[in-house]
This record gives sequence, C-alpha cells and structure tokens, in this order.
Amino acid sequence: MPAKEAAADPVQWQLHLAAAYRRLGLEKATRHNLERATALHQRTGHHDLHFYEKNYLLEAETLAFSEGTKRTAPRNLQAVNHSLDLAFLAKKLRQSCVALSHGAVANVEYDTGLLNLVLGYLQAAPWLDAHPAIALYFYYYQAATTGNDAYFDKLKKGIVDNGQALPDSELRLVYLLAINYGIQQYNKGEGRYLKEVFELYRSALERGVLLENGQLSRYAFKNIAGIAIRLGEFVWTEGFLEKFGPKVEASHRRNYTDFNLAKLHHARHEYDKAMRMLHKVEYEDVFLNLDAKILLLKIYFEQDETEVLDSFIQSFQRFLQRKNKELGYHRENYLNTLHFASKLLTINGLDKAEKERLRSEIIGAKALGEREWLLERLG
Repeated sequence: MPAKEAAADPVQWQLHLAAAYRRLGLEKATRHNLERATALHQRTGHHDLHFYEKNYLLEAETLAFSEGTKRTAPRNLQAVNHSLDLAFLAKKLRQSCVALSHGAVANVEYDTGLLNLVLGYLQAAPWLDAHPAIALYFYYYQAATTGNDAYFDKLKKGIVDNGQALPDSELRLVYLLAINYGIQQYNKGEGRYLKEVFELYRSALERGVLLENGQLSRYAFKNIAGIAIRLGEFVWTEGFLEKFGPKVEASHRRNYTDFNLAKLHHARHEYDKAMRMLHKVEYEDVFLNLDAKILLLKIYFEQDETEVLDSFIQSFQRFLQRKNKELGYHRENYLNTLHFASKLLTINGLDKAEKERLRSEIIGAKALGEREWLLERLG
C-alpha cells in the first residue's frame, strides 16, 4: 500500500503489515500490528458500513493468525460471523434504500434478492438500535414500503439521537431519504408530515450536513424556504434566506433567492411585491418555472383575476404535456392542482352538496402538493 494511502487508512495499513508478517511466520510482529490495528479501529469516530467492513477484515485476520498458532488456541469464530453479518446488513440495507428511492422517481422496480429475509431477521433483532448504519436504513425502508408512521417516527428519532455515529456524507443521505419520504406522505394528504419535514431540514442545517463543499443545493434551498413559509415561519424564513442564500451556487443564487422572496411576499399578501420579484427570475430550470407558474396561479386567484385564469390554466396544462418526460411522478401533482383549480372557477359556491363533493375529491387525491391552498379557496 502506498504511503499516501496508508496515511489515509491506517487501520488497513496495519492489517496489510499483520498479514505480511503472518505469512513470514513472524508471530510477535503479527500480534503487534493486529493490536495496533484494533486500537486504531476502536478510535474510529464514525460507525458506517466502512467501519463494519473493516471490523470484519480485522476479525478475519485475527482468525487467520490464531489458526497458525497452537491448535488449542481460542478462535474468534463467533466474532468473525457477527462482524460479517453486520457488514453485509449495512451494505445490503443502504443499497436497497437507494434503489427504492431511485425506483420511485424513475418508476423502476428492482429485484431485492435476499432483502425480505434480512428484514424479517432485523424485525426481531434486539441490538438493532445500537447500530445506526443498519437501523436507520431499516426504518426508512419499512416506512417507505409499509406506510407505517411508527417506522418513520423511529427513523426520525434515530437520526436525532444517533446520527452523529455516521459521517456527514452518510448522514446527509439518511436525512434526504427521510425528508423525501415525508414530502411524499404530505403530498398524499398526511398533513402532519409538513412539520416533520421542516424539523428534519432544520436539524440537518444545524448539523451542517446539507452543505457540500460549503454550498447548499438550490433545490434544498427552495424546498426549505417553501416549507417554512407554508408553516407560517416568516421570520425564520427571512433569516434562512439571508444566511444560506450566499451559500447557493453562484450561477443560481439570484434566481432562487428572488423566487423565495416572491413566495414570502405572497404569503404576506404583498402581491405587487411578489409579482415584481417573479419578473426578475430567469426560468432556465423547469421546476423553478413550474413553481413560479403555481405562484402566479395563486396570485391571480387571490386578486380575482378570473379573466386571465382560464387561459393561464390551459397554457399551463399544455406546458406540462410538452415536459412529460422531464417531470416523472411530479407531473401528476401539477396536473391535479390545475384540475382542481379549474373546478374552483366553475363551482357554484351556493351549492353546499357540490362544494362537499369537490372537498372530498381534493382530500382524496393521491398526489396534490397544493391541497391546503385549494381547500382554503373552496372555503
């Protein structure tokens, strides 16, 4: 192993030395390097899947060394088995969660292989919560595939209580999996998840794990501000935009900051200011374009611009048809919003039965991010 790699991974370097000395029959040197590797490994700050892989390699090399000594020497066979299980479980669950999340976006279903056996085994494992690199992925996968709130609650609690066991890059992935699940649940009508997602985002910001190379993704920037505004956290949003706006990549910083400011002005019923900010935005990003159109739709409704609404909705629907391949599962969400907005334009406000039927349809829609706003407009 080159010196640079050895410095980057001292445990692996000590294991390489131990294996080399073992093959040469140098018992004392082998034992010394195994002890050194063990001490370095125990000082490892984070327990992610790489920790479990290294733990298995350490136990396996210890076993190989013991097999070359006296036949009556104790063997660490149980430790080898256990460390191998943990390494496999950590890798299998992480990969399965990534595949599940990607499959939901790309509308692809992957063969999960032995996963059902793994899930059944972990369901009754008393040691599960002691291993966050396994437990957090297990709780996410179970929440995402069963819709059981109890699994999400365990996932969120595990992130808050034990997330420090993971390196930032791994913790970021777990946060994003939990956040995306929460957003999907909210879009399905589970209202309590909006606050859950906001709390997860706020926790991730406080830990600094959403920043990569000192920058915050423009998509996260928009999502966080939008959720905070929807929850009425206007003062918090102002502070967030001021603190994290400069951390958005420079090429998108102005557009996304102006759009979020437009949303904040709209929420405060400052419609003229909101329109002025929207006019400053350059819509090179399809989702920013879509959300700006949704904001315009709301402003037109709230200012009773009924003459332009019908043609605006039709134009918006044609836009969605043209962008079909780019939008994936998001397309249904926007189409549902326009569908119900059109119904709001034609409904007889004095007909209570008609209003109740529409209310039931809005509540029952599976993908509808603007559910609350539509219900407010219905009255």
